[in-house]
Amino acid sequence: MTTTIPPSFVNLQNPNQVQPSASLNALAIYYNTTLGLIGSRNFANASFLLTTFRFVNIPSSVNGTAQSANTDLAMVEGASANATTFFAKAASEVQARQYINASLLVNRGCSLAEEANRTLADFEGPQTASFGAESVPVVLYSKGSSAASAEVGSLLAACSSLSGQSGSQNGSQPPILLIGSAEKEVETGGTIELNGNLTLKGVGVSGEVVLFYVNGSYFGSLETSMNGSVSGNLQVHYIYSHAATVQALVEANSTRGIAGAISNTLVFTILFNQTSLVIADPSAYLPGENFGVHGNLTTANGNPLSYAPVTVTFLHDSVAATTDSKGVFRAQFTVPNNATDGVYYIYARFTPKGVYGPSFNFTSIDVYHLRLTLVLSVPGLSFAGFSTHLSGTVSANGSSVANSSIDLVSPWGTSTAKTDSAGYFDATLPVSPLEFASSRYVTVTVIPTEPYIAASTAVVTLGLFNILVVILPVAIVGAAGYEAYSLGVFQDLKTRIRRRGEPKTVLLGAMNGPSIESLPWTYTGPEPLRLLGRALDLASRRFSIAFRASQTIREMLALVREKEDSEAFVAFSRILTTAEDFLYSKRFDPSSIDNARKALASLEVLWS
Repeated sequence: MTTTIPPSFVNLQNPNQVQPSASLNALAIYYNTTLGLIGSRNFANASFLLTTFRFVNIPSSVNGTAQSANTDLAMVEGASANATTFFAKAASEVQARQYINASLLVNRGCSLAEEANRTLADFEGPQTASFGAESVPVVLYSKGSSAASAEVGSLLAACSSLSGQSGSQNGSQPPILLIGSAEKEVETGGTIELNGNLTLKGVGVSGEVVLFYVNGSYFGSLETSMNGSVSGNLQVHYIYSHAATVQALVEANSTRGIAGAISNTLVFTILFNQTSLVIADPSAYLPGENFGVHGNLTTANGNPLSYAPVTVTFLHDSVAATTDSKGVFRAQFTVPNNATDGVYYIYARFTPKGVYGPSFNFTSIDVYHLRLTLVLSVPGLSFAGFSTHLSGTVSANGSSVANSSIDLVSPWGTSTAKTDSAGYFDATLPVSPLEFASSRYVTVTVIPTEPYIAASTAVVTLGLFNILVVILPVAIVGAAGYEAYSLGVFQDLKTRIRRRGEPKTVLLGAMNGPSIESLPWTYTGPEPLRLLGRALDLASRRFSIAFRASQTIREMLALVREKEDSEAFVAFSRILTTAEDFLYSKRFDPSSIDNARKALASLEVLWS
């Protein structure tokens, strides 16, 4: 590694002392390369090289001439590239006998070729003379200039050749071709009556083939008669716009000295009143599912309409379809997630540009939701002041439904839960300590996350018991409740009752449950309390006594004793004391229930 500056570099340490070196040779070589690329039809690289001109180091004295020269070369490159493309397309159209299209392409190409030739001549003439006067060695780009001139010359030759092939060539005395028709309308895919005359210097030209084009595409030919006239019926291909233009063309015939000719233009209205559209019926689908629609578009006699436009509409979604070569169209849709059960229509119509005929049809799909099955496990009896549990499983079509939302609505509030991967849930529901009814209704609503499963609501009966209903006055609810809880009354009672009433399983279908008004008001508690309830009902009917929830069993006995002190009261007393023992005794004798049953049977006879 050296740290010594060579002597020749000593004066170049200051960048300001470095003088730029401009080369006129570099400018000439740059043009030689650019022109050579144009001459070899490497137009893309020539265009790229012209964009890099700012990196060429040239004296400022020639900058103005160089900018003008670059503009000319850019025009030569662009015009040559586009003319080449147009001539290639025109040659392809000539091979397909699409002479109308070919003629238009040739005219565009010829115009560009002439522009390239004119602009290159400006570069090779005035621009090169200016460069010579500015001491630019123009001889260094003479080879590239010759190649570019040859390329432009080949484009002019292609213009002349293709003009003759496409009918664009004009002889010194070109023929005149006129066409006409008695018709103004034509059905798509139908036939059209055409006539015309081909004359040269006022004399009919016989034996020449007249080519006919509709909207620029060839669709048939007719031959001129002895007097130069032409007539016949030609079938047009299927057109899906409201109008069609017809022109005719005669090719140049060098043997007879006839130049090519293009006729006047006829305009026809396209009719679509003889078409038929048939659409298939899809099946039933779930919300969120994709489904396909397909159908056929034909003429009235069954010929398929190929590559025709058809619009298919489902709800607010429209799909623009195109028939295939056999007239079959297809469209794809998705059932919205929020779609309800029912029938939904799909409409299909033939939609060419402008007016259209009666080609319209529709079909429908059935949208349905999978029915949800809810199996609930309901406790046999729930206690006021304690929480109760409702559990169950959710399934649809035999499979568990996970992540469903479970909403429970009761008179004491709401509770929520989620199903696990097995569709199981367990919800805790608090029961108010001030609930005195023997049963209440709980509404269970299941809302699946899957849009294709229907939500379901069911109403279940929850059997209830509140110890305060028979022993505690309203004024001392708090104290008595605390004392009963401390003595274990609640727990003992809860244990005894549960032994007599196990949880029951309820199977609810997918449809919403019945309304509360339609459910029977029944109490399914322990038998001593059922006997108590019936005895109170008989006494109330017999003596018009309005028992209250705040009254104790002893107070209820005193009210009945005031009305009657007989055999009936003895039976009534036995029933109430049996219920009292069931509620509060540490050890309840189940055999006493049998005596209470017999007492109620006697009471039914005495007070009925």
